[in-house]
Order: sequence, then structure tokens, then C-alpha cells
Amino acid sequence: MTQTKKPLIGLTTVQTSMAQPVITVNQSYVNLISAMGGLPIMVTENPDVISCLDGLVIIGGQDLDPVLYQTKSKVVYRTDSENKRYDRPLDYAPNRRRDDFEIALYHAAKAKKIPVLGICRGLQLINVAEGGTLYEELPESKIFHEAGKDGWAPGHFIRIDPDSKTHKLLKTEHYVMSSRHHQGIDRLGKNLRASAWSEDDLVEIFEWARDDQWVMGVQGHIEQTRQNYPLYDNLMADFMKKASACD
Repeated sequence: MTQTKKPLIGLTTVQTSMAQPVITVNQSYVNLISAMGGLPIMVTENPDVISCLDGLVIIGGQDLDPVLYQTKSKVVYRTDSENKRYDRPLDYAPNRRRDDFEIALYHAAKAKKIPVLGICRGLQLINVAEGGTLYEELPESKIFHEAGKDGWAPGHFIRIDPDSKTHKLLKTEHYVMSSRHHQGIDRLGKNLRASAWSEDDLVEIFEWARDDQWVMGVQGHIEQTRQNYPLYDNLMADFMKKASACD
């Protein structure tokens, strides 16, 4: 019996700030790719690894260097942060080496025409890579986009463009997104099309504006909420279908 080849899916990684730096990726991303029928591969340092991959997921993590989309940072990162507006923990501080690597990786994936999914920071990185900008701190809103003191990130409603690929996959105009972030999309990058928004009009999902690429960004952590919000598995299934079709 012929066994179908599982697509190799690259997962970007995070380097911890320790005396002996450690490269990590949250287990939930690994579990997501495995559950959807792929083989998760940790990607570090060399964008040439794209030649071996069938798909790429750009994961969450620290803030992007604001120099990539504006002139000067307003946020102060410090060890004694109270996690307030413009005052953030040191582990949120940008890692420009990671930013530059992931942007190069993203463009290499596009050049190879493999599908790319950005989750949380990944959505923001793709937007910046396409010339868009971010809010360094989200505008004040009745919608709570961050986790509470207990670490729980409550879900909030989103509306979905009925003429979008996102709607075609999720089959609904209204759903829920669970996210935790203090930054988000301000001006959308070129080639990207917003397809879902929170009630305060923040872009929660975008997709590629044409049919020549599979690129999507999701602000919420869909890898952690599969039991509560299973429709996002439809998006992942389409990603895996595209990855499986890659040479």
C-alpha cells in the first residue's frame, strides 16, 4: 500500500534570554501541525531551509523592532514593568536578528510558492514585511485584547467578510477569537486583504489579495483554542492541503 507523504511544515522559533540561550517552540504549535497531518520542523537561522519545506508557520513571540515600520519606539522595556501601556516586560523586547531572519524566511517562502501562516506576532511580521505598519500600543478600546492577571485570554467576537476566503473556509460571518497582544495592525501591507475584524475594527485575520499565493495571518492563538473554536481547523486543513500539493 502506498503511504501518502506528510508535508514538512517549518515552525519559527524563539531564543530565550538565558546564560545558555535555548531555542524553543511552544508545544501547542507542534501539536497543531501533527494533528492536521503534517511533520513539524523547527526552523532557525538559515532561510535556505525553505528549499526542504512544504509550508511555513510564523509563530508568536516578542514585539517587532519598530524601526522596521516607523522611526522611534515609544515603548519602554524593563525588568520591573507593571505591564502597562508603553511600559512592557523585558522579555517583550524586540530581537532584531529574529525579525530580519523571519522576514527573509517569509520572502523565501513566497518565492517558492509554499503556503505561509502567521499567528499572533506572525501576522504582525507578515504585515510589516509587506510594507504595513503596527500600533506599538493598541488604541484604548472596550475590547480586551490582552490576557488577564490569571493568564486567561477571554475570547471576543469578530466579523468576517462574506466575500473572503476566510468566510469560505469558516462558513460564518461571526465567530470568536481568543488573543493576547498589546500591538496590532495599523496600516495593512500591500498584497494583503483584511478579512476579519474585532468589534473595535482591529484586523484579526488577513489573507492574500490575489490567487497566486497562500498567505494568511491570524491574530489569535488558534493553536491553543482548538477545542473551544474548532472552525479554525478548516483554515488549517486548507493550509495543509496547499502544503501537500507542493513539489
